[in-house]
Amino acid sequence: MVYSTIQFLAVVFLAVICSQAMMFSQGELPALVVLIPALWLVSQLRSTGVVFVVTMLIYGLTLSHQPVALSVGLWMLAPLLMVVFSHRSTLWVIGTTGLITLTLLVGITLTQSAGRLDGTPLVTVVQTLCVTSISWCLHHWKPCKSHSWWTLGLLVPMWISGLVYAALVTLCITAIMGTVEHLARIKGFRWSKLLTWTLPTVGFATLVVHPNVDVPHPVFVLWFCLLGTAWMTDYILRVAAIESENE
Repeated sequence: MVYSTIQFLAVVFLAVICSQAMMFSQGELPALVVLIPALWLVSQLRSTGVVFVVTMLIYGLTLSHQPVALSVGLWMLAPLLMVVFSHRSTLWVIGTTGLITLTLLVGITLTQSAGRLDGTPLVTVVQTLCVTSISWCLHHWKPCKSHSWWTLGLLVPMWISGLVYAALVTLCITAIMGTVEHLARIKGFRWSKLLTWTLPTVGFATLVVHPNVDVPHPVFVLWFCLLGTAWMTDYILRVAAIESENE
């Protein structure tokens, strides 16, 4: 229990470092930042692995075209999707939550179209689809015993070219994936869902509290509403499940 707790805290700390490195990179984040960890994790290109690698590549290509805060904030969709598509959920919950999420995303894209927020609406839509696809892949992921360590060699040209913060982001993402995969193998570890909540929350909160970062208000509202929607949906579903058990 102590060992798994230390690893859990280490993952949270890595999320903080990763978020800060993305901020200091000033948008200089090549697609390799997320492609290297994806290739490292996927040792066999099965259907889920192929979708995961391709989606990570597409997401990586969008990083330099979006504000860092928005790229990080959209990961709040991961816990929301986990709650909405849990075994306790219903079609009514899926429809209502989907409508709320769609309204929030439309608001962001309209803000970008009006020029009041950096980035483009098309890239925001692509990132949303990527986060959804990646969340689905990780939900169906099975831990692997071997990894493609050769991919870490791609960090060398990235470091030589001066993309130090990008290399640090890559290392953090790879370490997070490896640690989470190791935790998934531990019998009795029940904090997997908590990790899904914690990582995107801590990552974005790091940007919010940093004195040198000015998180755009529309992005903060989007993240906060996604967090609130996910929390309220989870709470309602839990209460409904308890009441049905007591009947």
